[in-house]
Amino acid sequence: MMRRIGILGLGRVGRSLLSYLMEKNVEILLYDENPEALVHRKVKFAIDNNQARVIDDPEDLKEADLVLKSPGIPNEAGWIKKLDDAGIKMIDEIEYVWSELGEPVTVAITGTNGKSTTTAWIAKVLKTAGKRVFCGGNISPGRPFSEALTDRKYDVYVIEVSTFQLERCPTFRPNVGVLLNITLDHLNRHSLDQYVNLKLSLFKNNTELDRAVLNADDENIKARLEEIKGKRVVFSVQRTDVDASLKGDALYLKDTEIVKRDDLPLPGLHNVANALAAIAVAGEFNLPQKAIRSGLMKFKGLPHRMQYLGKLRGREVYNNSMCTNPVAFYHSVRSFDEPSVIIAGGREKGLSLEPFIRGVKERARFVVLFGENAESLKGILERNLRFSSCVTVESLRAALQAALSHSSEGNRILFSPGFASFGNFKNFEERGNAFIQAYRAIRQA
Repeated sequence: MMRRIGILGLGRVGRSLLSYLMEKNVEILLYDENPEALVHRKVKFAIDNNQARVIDDPEDLKEADLVLKSPGIPNEAGWIKKLDDAGIKMIDEIEYVWSELGEPVTVAITGTNGKSTTTAWIAKVLKTAGKRVFCGGNISPGRPFSEALTDRKYDVYVIEVSTFQLERCPTFRPNVGVLLNITLDHLNRHSLDQYVNLKLSLFKNNTELDRAVLNADDENIKARLEEIKGKRVVFSVQRTDVDASLKGDALYLKDTEIVKRDDLPLPGLHNVANALAAIAVAGEFNLPQKAIRSGLMKFKGLPHRMQYLGKLRGREVYNNSMCTNPVAFYHSVRSFDEPSVIIAGGREKGLSLEPFIRGVKERARFVVLFGENAESLKGILERNLRFSSCVTVESLRAALQAALSHSSEGNRILFSPGFASFGNFKNFEERGNAFIQAYRAIRQA
């Protein structure tokens, strides 16, 4: 009997899995709550050519031998629970692709902040050393891991993995797992304990041959360090008795200087930590110092992550739309030693505002507030900090205009929202692109 595989969610990952499965001798069942997902050309082609069948009721996935679930669908959804209760095998794309590829050499990166930057930085270092590298996963912009199924073979697969993906990865076991940090985020989906446990689950299947690259400065990681199986490889910006460290003005792998801090292409102490994670991974591949240094320095960063746009009327302008929580905001604004004119605001996720308030106190010359919580943030800053150097606006173009009005030539304008994009935008990329468009429109005016 032909094997039945269900695809739950038809975003870029679901469509990539569909393309792969259409070449296999399997029956494909499709479900997405959004009807518009079914008219995408790839999905429509599969349906029109009888290579996949749409189901109207997700409970019909009980017919499937395997369900590949989008991580965006919460496990708490009633119909997901019914499928689980029925004993349906339901896994994430990461688990499926890793297994289909034959458990290849894999570096998997997770954490609350810095995942995408570190994933791309690690891939750059490995490529510079001559490795054939697939870089993808949850990274955005980037390639879903499932695209590797129809691609050539690689020496190393470097993938970003989110908490939501780890919920459905029962056997996944990366050769090198990287845990950058654990700060409060996504508490709309998890309790703090659940969130920490999910991050640590990256290492749950480790053998003594597998490596866990860990941030020794993170309190949540330090508290659970002894639970993590495999060889522990530790990095720190505070300590020097670790595998990868910051000593004075340089980054080291054990006792070998790799690169001067000032030679790193990305600003901020948090990016020193990200670079140290990359150095620690490179050390596990026994890469030469010259290749590690070259790879670190060649990396130009990712769009919407401290992306330097250029000068506008004598002000340097940075797009950091990826900054979606208050802790990331704090680290972003502290990337620079002197204060910035900051554009911030968005939708809150139930997280403490203390890091946001602290960041404003320490690094804000002026704050322009935009998004759902703009008015409430203005009130909080005025009450808690007696900080009155702020205004609220209705659009990103108005935000940039206000930032120009409240700054001088030589100042820096930093778009670092500190909150989710939802409400005004689909995601941080759409928000970042809107900011870039506003920048270009004002520059050309």
